[in-house]
Amino acid sequence: MAPVMNIVLFGETGAGKSSVINLMAGQPIAHMSPDSHRCTLHWTEYPITFENGTRYKVFDTVGLEEPRLQTGEYLAAISNAYGLINNLKERGGINLLLFCVRRGRVTATMQSNYRLFFEFLCEEKVPLVLVVTNLEKETKMEDWYTRNVVHLEKHNIRSAGHVCITAANLLDGRYRDKYEESRGILRRVVEAHCNVSMEGWTSGQRWLALFISKLVEFVIGRPKKTDIIGILTKRCGMAKEVARQVAQQIGEEYDLPQLRIKNQNHTSIPSDVGNTDLQQEHHIRPCNVVILGESKVGKSSLINLITGRKEAKTSPDVFESTVDTTSYNVTIRGQHFKLWDTAGLNEGSEGRVPAALAANKLTKFLGDLNKRDGVHLLVNCVRGTRVTKATRTNYQMFLSAIGHSKVPIVIVATGLEDFRPVMTEWWNQNKDQLAKYRMNFSGYACVTTLPGEDAVTQERRTQSYNDVCRLLLDHCSESQTPPRRGALFLFETLFGSNKTY
Repeated sequence: MAPVMNIVLFGETGAGKSSVINLMAGQPIAHMSPDSHRCTLHWTEYPITFENGTRYKVFDTVGLEEPRLQTGEYLAAISNAYGLINNLKERGGINLLLFCVRRGRVTATMQSNYRLFFEFLCEEKVPLVLVVTNLEKETKMEDWYTRNVVHLEKHNIRSAGHVCITAANLLDGRYRDKYEESRGILRRVVEAHCNVSMEGWTSGQRWLALFISKLVEFVIGRPKKTDIIGILTKRCGMAKEVARQVAQQIGEEYDLPQLRIKNQNHTSIPSDVGNTDLQQEHHIRPCNVVILGESKVGKSSLINLITGRKEAKTSPDVFESTVDTTSYNVTIRGQHFKLWDTAGLNEGSEGRVPAALAANKLTKFLGDLNKRDGVHLLVNCVRGTRVTKATRTNYQMFLSAIGHSKVPIVIVATGLEDFRPVMTEWWNQNKDQLAKYRMNFSGYACVTTLPGEDAVTQERRTQSYNDVCRLLLDHCSESQTPPRRGALFLFETLFGSNKTY
């Protein structure tokens, strides 16, 4: 019987790794769900057998979600990497790396994942195939690679082979034909680069020390020697003395003084001496993103989607909604954001936040924030139904509130989990009406914030997360110029210039 070939599949959330596994298998064996709550280098394995009898074991592996790791994530990555490599050693080693990326620009996270797996984890000794997904709208999917290969090489992303495919199996018509075509393309490339006669890479004796030392490049902060030893002993099962020797080896050979074992001849390294570049990046002032909209359009749920945590309070009750403006910090691909959840508008006089109070709070908040740090992006959150007069009124109010400043404004339509055929169709159906109302946006995202139990909703949620993150990264203004005349314009728009409160 032919040996089983081991394939490590990696890439960031939303790249379509689970869909690629299902495409390769010819059946739904991998659950398509966001892996933002799993640790870096956590893995799940799937057995796949081709029609010719060749057997594969695919390890769906969580990559970096941002180009930098916090110290806790770094320690978890060491443990997971140790477990993954030992598991693969027992099965003959790694035969192939599949680097799954979604079509679009080369990001810092993409480059970091490439280095983590190809350079750090496998020491550049395992063939790597680039798998580019989400290409169903390309006339010829291969054209994407032709246009972008120079750009990839410019960022030092090189591969032994590549496939340009679609892994979306819920489409019909010519898109469905491309899905079936993609399966054949993927399988042929896997067979070509996963040579049965080639022995899998199993790592050298010094692999762990080298991997730990290289991984430090991605870490924000300074990992401690005691933390490293604790991970090696408690989670990797090493004897304490062996773990101490590994930490000592790393500190001496790879110039990491914080991991060296101290003795009487060693002087203590002050905690405030280190890589200032990393420290400066960690303390960059965040971009202020203000999320505005009517009550019950899903502003708090949108924030929870972006942060990956249930921090912003949500409620299905009619009169339960955000009362005060609250901020939430999040880092996306190395850029720091402060998300501001604001009181819902258009609740009327009986709502928990009456219209006059909501406007008053919003006016004061925008004024204070701009005097202090500036507003970098406004997000107009709307329910994904038809465009209403309230939508137009709120838009005009937002523009009045920021006066003549050049703060970009984008629109996010929520509640589109059941919108067919794709969520972005909402924009296609409503953009003309928005333009008719003179509502102009720098960008848009069509999303669902529901967690969902079925695979389709989970895949849509993952897509929503990536689309919103891309929206923030692409449109967040670096200008911090405060807007002018915000309070006066806001009240004139809502209530007329002759009213007083």
